[in-house]
Amino acid sequence: MYKNIPVLDCHVHDAVQTDIKYLADFLEGTGTDRACLHACSHSRCLSTVPHTLAAKKCFPDKFYVFAASDVSAYYLHADDLGEHMALYGQQLLTMGCDGIKILESKPQMRKMHPIPDFDDPVWEPFWAWAEKAQVPFLWHVNDPETFWDAENAPEFAISQGWLYDESYVNNEVQYTQILNVLDRHPNMRIIFAHFFFMSAQLDRLSAVLDKYPNVMIDITPGIEMYENFSKNIEKTAVFFEKYSKRICYGTDIGGRCVLMGEGRKFDPLENTRRPQLVRYFLGEKDSLEISSDGHFLRNNPPFIMHPLGLDRDTLADILMNNFVRQVGGEPKKVKAEAVLAECERVLNAMNALEIVLPGFEPDCSVVESCEKIFG
Repeated sequence: MYKNIPVLDCHVHDAVQTDIKYLADFLEGTGTDRACLHACSHSRCLSTVPHTLAAKKCFPDKFYVFAASDVSAYYLHADDLGEHMALYGQQLLTMGCDGIKILESKPQMRKMHPIPDFDDPVWEPFWAWAEKAQVPFLWHVNDPETFWDAENAPEFAISQGWLYDESYVNNEVQYTQILNVLDRHPNMRIIFAHFFFMSAQLDRLSAVLDKYPNVMIDITPGIEMYENFSKNIEKTAVFFEKYSKRICYGTDIGGRCVLMGEGRKFDPLENTRRPQLVRYFLGEKDSLEISSDGHFLRNNPPFIMHPLGLDRDTLADILMNNFVRQVGGEPKKVKAEAVLAECERVLNAMNALEIVLPGFEPDCSVVESCEKIFG
């Protein structure tokens, strides 16, 4: 089914503890031709973008890069956040980033840092710049809706600390904020990660896609997405047919250094299972039982996944063409001088953050290693 169809994984995490040659070889072993690497937010390194751009420097034709924000901005630029983020965003593009990953709307991250509501006026210069410059975003908004429901939250989510009480941002409140941003800037170029966590609300998601012409979604698991699809596979098939040019393939593989930087090592079994599951769902026709494996599927009750069996043209769009249309045919070139300037900026931000945030412990390892690579 997949022979001679190029594959681009739009959702791969580049954690600072992951060896990039190993990751590149691993992706090749899974039949992945290209990937978009996401720099991971890191509360001690501040910016891991130089590390991810170093990966792109080593494999310039294989990797796109989407930059993560530097969390120091929420402490050092609270009053001029939008202006600062717009200037910083332009610097990220100059370095060689192809787009920007927004993770700040993940509930844990919003609780951890003083992130303003996304429709607050302080953000406005950033959104205006992004729309005018047509900057591609990959935006993680919320988590599965059951994570806010103590009675129905899955066991694996509870075990991971993903049961959200009133101390976390409410998912519907946050959806409202993001859609307010889009109402003001309807031509923003966005890929919403994880099907915008609306796999159980396809009519609602259809309304979003119909209203905002530059919005796409990726099919990166959460496993709940594929369970929701399978519960109503006929409606899911109609959705995929209608929006076949608005859906991007992704897996969420890689290491983890998200949020506090307490990373998880690259798990070969998990990172093999994810692309297998997503591609099976897209291209095969026979139903398959999905059960817990102790890795990607932690304590997940078994369910029957009903795949779509898409035709080759639709597969080609989802597996690569749609991302290329949204982001560009070739990755941008990395500019060493701009990356070194970013390393210097990060060191200055660390010094400033030590003053305003007692207990901050900087981690200079990314800067030090990248100064050697780009110097």
